[in-house]
Amino acid sequence: MNILPGSDRQQAHFLPPTLEEYVGDDNPVRFLDVFVAKLDLCAAGFQFPKENPQGRGRPAYAPADLLKLYLYGYLHQLRSSRRLEAECHRNLEVLWLLRELKPDFKTIADFRKDNAAAFKGVVREFTRLCRQLNLFGGQLLAIDGTKFKASNAPDRNWSQAKLDKQLAQAEAKLEEYLQALADADAQPAPVSAVLSAAELQAKIARLTERKSEIQERRHTLSQTGETQLSATDPESRGMKSAHGHVVGYNVQGSVDAKHHLLVTTEVTNTAADQGQLATVAQAAKAELEITQADVVADGGYYKSDDIKTCQELGLEPHLPAVENSPSERAGLYGKQDFAYDAARDQYRCPNGATLTRQRVMQDRGRKLIHYHQAAACAACPLKARCTPAAFRTVSRWEHEASLERMAAAVAAAPEKLAKRKTLIEHCWGTLKWLLPGGFLVRGKVKVSGEVSLAHFGYNLKRALAVVGLEKLLAGLATFRPAGAAGGLGRAPSATSVRGSVGLWTLRTAWRRWTNDSIIFRSAFAPV
Repeated sequence: MNILPGSDRQQAHFLPPTLEEYVGDDNPVRFLDVFVAKLDLCAAGFQFPKENPQGRGRPAYAPADLLKLYLYGYLHQLRSSRRLEAECHRNLEVLWLLRELKPDFKTIADFRKDNAAAFKGVVREFTRLCRQLNLFGGQLLAIDGTKFKASNAPDRNWSQAKLDKQLAQAEAKLEEYLQALADADAQPAPVSAVLSAAELQAKIARLTERKSEIQERRHTLSQTGETQLSATDPESRGMKSAHGHVVGYNVQGSVDAKHHLLVTTEVTNTAADQGQLATVAQAAKAELEITQADVVADGGYYKSDDIKTCQELGLEPHLPAVENSPSERAGLYGKQDFAYDAARDQYRCPNGATLTRQRVMQDRGRKLIHYHQAAACAACPLKARCTPAAFRTVSRWEHEASLERMAAAVAAAPEKLAKRKTLIEHCWGTLKWLLPGGFLVRGKVKVSGEVSLAHFGYNLKRALAVVGLEKLLAGLATFRPAGAAGGLGRAPSATSVRGSVGLWTLRTAWRRWTNDSIIFRSAFAPV
């Protein structure tokens, strides 16, 4: 057969003489090296090892090197500290990136744990670089949320209803076993039974212990005021997702329409998207440093106060109309069938009658104005299609003009709302590909660190696809991180390893120790 035989394993090869030659000039790993070297990690909040004036103890790993390792790992679905440790021994790109440093898995895991909050600053600096390259349009933003699985099994999460159900089941089963034990004791002579008295007593003891645990969890819920209790990851919550119930976190994000780059990501443990619109939009505005833009989101974000807040921020929201009126659900005339006259402050019903202001009421902190005309409703031929009550009342929020303004904007440009899914849904798909199986760490702060690393990985993939490595490196040549004095990604005592985009010469020294082991030591110096 005509097949490729492969090379002889005993064949001698003249391998490249330096580690530098193992990584091509077009390899994206070069960007990670230069980018991290540009950052001021002290200002970003990364923890540096303490200086030891006596020089005692083993030297520590530079935070810049461990940061490069994590950025590379989350770019390639390598998140486990043990897998990253393995890559340090066998992956040529990682060997080049870390200059053959081989930290153990505990050092790698501790770095992610101790610097979880600082990863967001790295994402922010990359966003600034992308803004410098005009990759963000800042005109149309899409906002959405998605659920990620936490490191907490469903049977280790309890709500009040779940605990009440478990307690009722335990009490019923306990009563059944107690009755069976009493019946066994009342028998004058031993009879064949499914369970013996000793087995019943053992089951009663286990059920009593379980009942005590359930009561303790109920007490904890009442003391903390929380709606749920999670044992493994205390900050995770049970919530409904597109694929059923999941114990995890609701990650909120915003994406720019120009090149579909993520602007912000934020981890919450609130199951509903409602109430998140204004917070996410304001964060995106601050990140892009814009004054106005259009914001699109789905109907789950519809909240009157958030819509008004966005408009005040200069962010025009575009949300689909939500049918939350009992009349509309019953097939009767909806509020949109009543025309409002702002000059006269009155409504006109479908039959032409005028509904005037009658009273002002407070509803969950909102000021509502009620309009009706009882006399006109009494003789109205359309009353059966309007209301089953004596007369129809129309309520108007004091800031209803904000909702009418949004409805007019959606009607004038329906294509903006239609673009929402094409803007952000694939972003969540990529993030879930970068975070397969959910989060590895526990706690909202650490989970936010994982999301930030995946956020960086997604945006880097998009930027490489849009402008390429050469332009990214060229942009780094003039890029200056916020608050960076020298732009170095190391502690003040560490040695600078690279400049912006210049090539560097690798000087290597080899020292042979006992048992023929070879330790590779390297230092970099600019040409």
